[in-house]
Amino acid sequence: VGTNNTVNKVFHVVSFEIMFTSTPVNIEKGLIVPIHNVATIASSASVVEGVSRSRNALLDGETKRYDWDSGYTCHQLGSGSILVQLGQPYLLDSMRILLWDCDDRSYSYYVEVSVNLWDWELVWDKTRENCQSWQYITFTRRPVVFIRIIGTHNTANELVFCQVFHCVHLECPAQSEDVASPRLEPRPRHYSLPTQPQMALVPLAAEAKEDEV
Repeated sequence: VGTNNTVNKVFHVVSFEIMFTSTPVNIEKGLIVPIHNVATIASSASVVEGVSRSRNALLDGETKRYDWDSGYTCHQLGSGSILVQLGQPYLLDSMRILLWDCDDRSYSYYVEVSVNLWDWELVWDKTRENCQSWQYITFTRRPVVFIRIIGTHNTANELVFCQVFHCVHLECPAQSEDVASPRLEPRPRHYSLPTQPQMALVPLAAEAKEDEV
């Protein structure tokens, strides 16, 4: 039943699918309580907002091969966010993220969740702490469709015009409670560390338009 259309008074459905599985799943309040990570491309999750050389780098499961140039998703501090849409509503109570950790920088951030993009609930607040590498996040179980990660500080980006928040990986529910120490890569002698990983800050929306052309 459609309830609103911003253009006219017609509700349109482009496609409709019914899925079947013989694998038992835990159902609570009409929603699946997943055991395995559902923030994956295979589970139809996608990165809606954020900047990356690869659109779904945040969801590809790669937690080892990333560097200064690739393997992460980012957003400008004070503007935008990293926004992920899951393939369907799930009941979740945990997630885990990997902050970019190729040097000794620290980040501050917070996480919000929503089912409709209008009403947001704060589930994790680390805006007054310096955080590094793996982050194990827990909260009261609730329906989730959208996950918004917003960085508020980066100790390596002190200049206002280049303040950026970088995230390598997201999984939900968390597949481990381990919080590893930062992965510090050796720096070559006389190497001047840049203020941020080098990449073109091109919004995902713009990237999508280029792909269509």
